[in-house]
Amino acid sequence: MSGGPDVPDRGQRERRPRGVAINADVLRQARLDAGLSLADVAVGSMSKQAVHLFETGRARPTMARLQAVVERLGNVTMEAVLADTTEGRMARLEQQQRYAELEVLARRVLRESGSTKRARAVASYHAGRAIVNQSPRQAIVLFRRAQRQLTRVGERRLAAEAMDWEAGALYLLQDPSALDTGLRALERYRRLEDRDEHVEARMLEHIATYRLQRGEHTDAISSYREAVAVAGSRLELSRLANIYHGLAEGCRQAGQHRQGLDYMERAVHFYRTDHDVRGHASANLARAENDYGVHLMRLGQWERAEEMIRAALDHYAEAGVEAGRTHAIMSMGELRQLRGQVEEALDWTLQAVWHAEQQGETVALASACQQLGELWLARGDAGRFEACFERALEVLDRAALPERRAECVARHERAKGAAAAAAG
Repeated sequence: MSGGPDVPDRGQRERRPRGVAINADVLRQARLDAGLSLADVAVGSMSKQAVHLFETGRARPTMARLQAVVERLGNVTMEAVLADTTEGRMARLEQQQRYAELEVLARRVLRESGSTKRARAVASYHAGRAIVNQSPRQAIVLFRRAQRQLTRVGERRLAAEAMDWEAGALYLLQDPSALDTGLRALERYRRLEDRDEHVEARMLEHIATYRLQRGEHTDAISSYREAVAVAGSRLELSRLANIYHGLAEGCRQAGQHRQGLDYMERAVHFYRTDHDVRGHASANLARAENDYGVHLMRLGQWERAEEMIRAALDHYAEAGVEAGRTHAIMSMGELRQLRGQVEEALDWTLQAVWHAEQQGETVALASACQQLGELWLARGDAGRFEACFERALEVLDRAALPERRAECVARHERAKGAAAAAAG
């Protein structure tokens, strides 16, 4: 998007509108045609004064709020209400998860010499969103740049969201700093007056997921439940699926396998419904299928577990996403181990170690090393068993993950005890 200069004469900064550009007259006419008052259209934490400001062009709604208003009106489309701007198109593409098109458009804005500072800032954010699953390292660079640029043009809301997604990229790389980054993003967002409950719920959901990765399942479950409380009854399908998925994993870590399985069945159902609606696979669907397979494995349902894990591997490939795929490879190794197919289990687990190394996945690498150590012990190779667990502990110590380290030590002792009992 191009236009006039970003800074007026004499260095006085212009106060720029936040949110997405809309056709205010179209929005107002749609409300009048529907016979609704301003109060009728206001939803959630939105006031009738906010709706009035949107209709008069004195304020811009966020994409989520505009969607809520359009749904309440029922007689106008998003396409009709949104102004034909590059920024609006990027926001729509992100909402529709059309990430390949979003990347092309965002990078075009970044290349154009006539793009304003605001346009470049927003495009940096969207360029990061477009590639966060496929290239999280590159996305981190874009999100950090976007935060600086967005802050300079006064777009504090989107700057906080950029930090939230930076945390998401760190999580995909299994970087333990994801939690602190996510908490800072939430703190910044909550300082804003005009907050969107959907964005706040998403941030809480992300924080809960980071806590799960660190093995902090009690705090994770609390954060998921807080996300539900913040969003209320208006949770979108994909967000609801993410929360059920997280609750399932939290229950599994806490040893509540039956409750976890119930949550996971709901999560997979919601993810697959969302997949059918959108028509393309997502990394979240693949992660849920793998975790569901692990739940089934723990309950001895091996055939069904293998179906789910293979579906996860297929959907990772379809989505073109490598981050997180290590866990599905490792799950196949564990399943083969449970079935007594030690050689096949070794092949899968060695693949998992290699893949985790290539992706720089700390937690997955430590887990794969522990699994590999158990397999070497099953073959009677105590030396390799100890070496694998020593490496896992080194990885976890470097990452400063005490809960995961304690689990590793306990797993080492259990494996040694089981081997001694079998030998005796």
